[in-house]
Amino acid sequence: MSAAVLVPASMTSAAETPATWALPAAPALLSPAAPTQAQLNILRFRQIAANTFAEPIRTLAADDASADADTDSTDVAADQASLDDETLCMAKVVHHEAGNQSRAGQLAVAQTILNRKASGRFAGTVCGVVHQRNQYFDTTRYHPNRASAQWQAAVAVAFEALSGKAQAVVPGALFFRAAYSTPTNFFKGRIRVAALGDHVFYR
Repeated sequence: MSAAVLVPASMTSAAETPATWALPAAPALLSPAAPTQAQLNILRFRQIAANTFAEPIRTLAADDASADADTDSTDVAADQASLDDETLCMAKVVHHEAGNQSRAGQLAVAQTILNRKASGRFAGTVCGVVHQRNQYFDTTRYHPNRASAQWQAAVAVAFEALSGKAQAVVPGALFFRAAYSTPTNFFKGRIRVAALGDHVFYR
């Protein structure tokens, strides 16, 4: 039996057909332009931020302790495929250096990388800055738990920083140290920008 749609006789005339039944005008049928990669990154940041920053963030020690147990090679490959290299490098630094800090504290660490990149005194890419000798660390050997809220928060901060729309938390800062440690001569000769959470930032 073939399906049929029965239309009441009272609705067969043009005068009695609801206006909303009419076909949309031709322009409305055109497909919208595909979003740019930058727009997709911003949308992804907003989605991640909405789901993570309202939630309590676990301590870095607890998160790292379960990293190897909760993450297999398939998870790592899938995660790296979904993030570009610059975002991945920055997210790993944020997670490792400030995963237990506030959003502002995480953003401050991310912005030191961007400030170095823009200064002309360091490498010209995020990964180049991060992997310079005796600076941050080798992110290719660091594999945090991709399923954790802490990792999602780090990714969101990386997207926000790279979007260029985030307010400068530590303007011009190029370096930071642990607040609990005694500053070395290197830091004594620098201009202190701010103390934020567990870190002190310098130009």
